[in-house]
Amino acid sequence: MKNLKQDLKLTSAANEGWAIHIYDGDRHLRCTLDSSHGWVFGFGLGMGFIAALVGTNLILPANSKVVERSSAPT
Repeated sequence: MKNLKQDLKLTSAANEGWAIHIYDGDRHLRCTLDSSHGWVFGFGLGMGFIAALVGTNLILPANSKVVERSSAPT
């Protein structure tokens, strides 16, 4: 029975994902990054790229107006 429990612990520990722990010089834990942080970061990058494209497309037509100069002789 113990072997089955140990096998279950090993397989569940292997499927938990990853985490990065960041410590300072005094070995105090400063922050922990796990896989969900990566997904949120990627989502934020994607949304920022979309916002930049939309913003650029909204600004370009306003700046591309042709200014006609008067053709009066000087």
